[in-house]
Amino acid sequence: MAENLSAPMNDDNLIDTQSLLFGFLAEYAQQNRFSVTLNRLFKDKGDNAMCIPMNIRPDDIYFTIAGLKEAKLNGVALGSEYVEGVLEQLEHQSPEVQACGFCDTIRIEKGELYGEVASGRAICAVLKEQGVEKLAILGSGKLAKSVLMHIQESGVKELVLLNDRIESCMSLMQAHTKELEGIEVDIDRAVENEEIDLSAFDGFINASPSAPKLCKINKGSVLIDLKRESNLVDYAAVYSANFIDNEQYAKVLAKVNYDIWTKGK
Repeated sequence: MAENLSAPMNDDNLIDTQSLLFGFLAEYAQQNRFSVTLNRLFKDKGDNAMCIPMNIRPDDIYFTIAGLKEAKLNGVALGSEYVEGVLEQLEHQSPEVQACGFCDTIRIEKGELYGEVASGRAICAVLKEQGVEKLAILGSGKLAKSVLMHIQESGVKELVLLNDRIESCMSLMQAHTKELEGIEVDIDRAVENEEIDLSAFDGFINASPSAPKLCKINKGSVLIDLKRESNLVDYAAVYSANFIDNEQYAKVLAKVNYDIWTKGK
């Protein structure tokens, strides 16, 4: 029997006055596994907590975020389509939010919104879980910054930054010198629409808006592309690789959000 991915609550479907309530805000939140995965985690931990998927249209996201200050929610996670448009509504931004320029999870305390980033931590947890030691990252923007801020937690020993703008990669390296200590780092030029040879790596992250053409990929290499999880035809080599899809990533992301939301509670 197919699993009901729209189920908003845990198995007991019970909320009381002591329950911690969280939301997942996305245009198609009920089609995403995040809430179901997080509710399983709450249940396994024995927490009186629940995450509710909330379908929010782009026209309504501003007013929804503003209304969180009066809502009975303790925090929300944001779909990728909304992570850059909420910064001006936050009373508090973590150093990572300020550095990366986006926010994908919010804690709500005493009517104030605390913005944080879960993506980099979650991706590095996947890399650690999969045993990746030689990693290539395409792109040097916001997501790449978040990953580098937690790269020491990943177990990666060698890192290559791929971009058509070498200067951008150099700036990224210089901004994260401390985080990259002990990791062998290099830069290589990657031109849009040209194939990328990944035979020297056991992990690859697409942190670029474009979809690269991959060639010479090792069987079982880990591929992470959060923008392309539903369109595998972009990667001719994906069928021989370990492609981290939305279901696998949701499990790790839920754990990171759990740690952010329940810290100190």
